[in-house]
Amino acid sequence: MNIATIFDVVTDCLYAVQFEGEEKHEFSRLFELWNDVEYLEAFFEMQQKELANEFWNAISVEDAVLKTIRDARKLERRLIQVAEVGKIDKSEALSSFFKPLHDSTTKIEPFEKNKAKGINTPSWLRIYAIRLDNNLFVISGGGIKLTKTMQESEHLLLELKKMELVKEYLQNDDNSDLPIFELF
Repeated sequence: MNIATIFDVVTDCLYAVQFEGEEKHEFSRLFELWNDVEYLEAFFEMQQKELANEFWNAISVEDAVLKTIRDARKLERRLIQVAEVGKIDKSEALSSFFKPLHDSTTKIEPFEKNKAKGINTPSWLRIYAIRLDNNLFVISGGGIKLTKTMQESEHLLLELKKMELVKEYLQNDDNSDLPIFELF
């Protein structure tokens, strides 16, 4: 898996990678999937064991699809809104929306792995990104997290790999000719 390029979602603050072989960058790909009824039905059919968990109140596949679509729409609007506001008001920047991937993180690290959760509580939607600055993030991917840890889900293990790949890519000086590197 290689990175083809990086696209701006909200200029000067929110970016998304596009992987080779993919038609869209990760931001567009995620929200397209999270609004695709057929995709969601198939996904949740395969995840019925996790949906039956008491944490999710044994939600039906149909209700899970509707919940995901509603939450995705709110998440997309809110993420773009926070990015835009963060250009002006640093207290309402993307770093107030994204949180370190590991809850045990106590200080900001360079090229920190972050996650954003959906708006509805509880939410299983996750967007994963690398933090470059207070209001400067690069989305590496995302997913539907129905398990307690990412390591319990095969599709989320791929998201961990993608985050590491994006982090390494951003740290590599050979890629410094991309416009995003002028911002940090």
